[in-house]
Amino acid sequence: MQFKVGDKVLFLNEKGGGVITRVEDEQIVHVAVEDGFDIPYAVTDLIKAGNLEEDRPLTAPRRPTPAKDEKTADLYVLPHQTEDISTGVYLAMVPRNQDQVLASAMDFYLLNHTGYRVSFALFINKSGNFYGKATGTMDPGSRHHLGKVERTDIEEWAHAMLQTLFFKEGKTELLPPAADYIVFKPVKIYKEESFSFSPMLHQKAMTILVTGPGKHKAKPSAEFDVPDSVKRMKEEDGESTRTHVTERKSMGILEKHMVGDNIAEIDLHIVELTDNTINMTNADMLTMQMDYVKRCLEEARRQRISKLIFIHGVGNGTLKQALLKMFKKTEGLEYFDAPYARYGMGATEVKLYRSGSHQ
Repeated sequence: MQFKVGDKVLFLNEKGGGVITRVEDEQIVHVAVEDGFDIPYAVTDLIKAGNLEEDRPLTAPRRPTPAKDEKTADLYVLPHQTEDISTGVYLAMVPRNQDQVLASAMDFYLLNHTGYRVSFALFINKSGNFYGKATGTMDPGSRHHLGKVERTDIEEWAHAMLQTLFFKEGKTELLPPAADYIVFKPVKIYKEESFSFSPMLHQKAMTILVTGPGKHKAKPSAEFDVPDSVKRMKEEDGESTRTHVTERKSMGILEKHMVGDNIAEIDLHIVELTDNTINMTNADMLTMQMDYVKRCLEEARRQRISKLIFIHGVGNGTLKQALLKMFKKTEGLEYFDAPYARYGMGATEVKLYRSGSHQ
């Protein structure tokens, strides 16, 4: 069914209706509801008012909603639904086909759920190199459309970097400039439970809290010259970090990766292995990843763990090829692609055998 601006519609899955104010595309339209909010809906969730309950009154919006640039449109946040949403800047991944969230291409947004005006610069990561993707300013309670993203390009976003400045007119809490990794496991886009109804977008979406006022507290001006990344590098040379590493090794490296009896799932994306990639080359990252794999294999043999799943992503294939080369030279194991339905093309499964048990 096709809709146009001005059509009165009823909701199929909830009470009420409204008036269409904007047609975004063939699948999404914006409906002004009774309390004045302009909310996006899938066309499959609507029916023209003239086709059902023709005598049912519909209330026009109490205030007009002017057309806005999609890149800086207001968030569709309902006041009574925002109380439990943490204040911050979010990355939102919205499947274009809401009925096929595991297969559809996605629209990516930045959501400014703060009381600050946010200036940002976004960089995606292609095989260890950062590329400028978007820059702009978002008013409080607004969103910025980053564009359509195919699932084959998701790796670039799992290692992205967001730089932000927070500004508020008048007397306010001073917040320092921030630089945060956008961290998530790419395999999550193939899991149904990753996509849930977002009160901020009124659609199914996968949302990730990237940064916010609560994460970056104000500091005296004298401390602004020492970035957190530099402090972490200094701490890594101190006794506290060496003690932490020793404790973690004594507990077993695979403990945090266990997902079932004798099954470990190891995400090898570099942001999962270290918080600090400053000055690391692609070769440095690959060395760190391969060393971690060796330690996992050694620990699995000690603990008699029979199955390891290494999530390496798609990328340019360098890490996967290095893994396959290692596994080919290692006795007592077999390897193959992990289940596509769960991991896509970005994981390899390894089965380990005790001496004499491999038939």
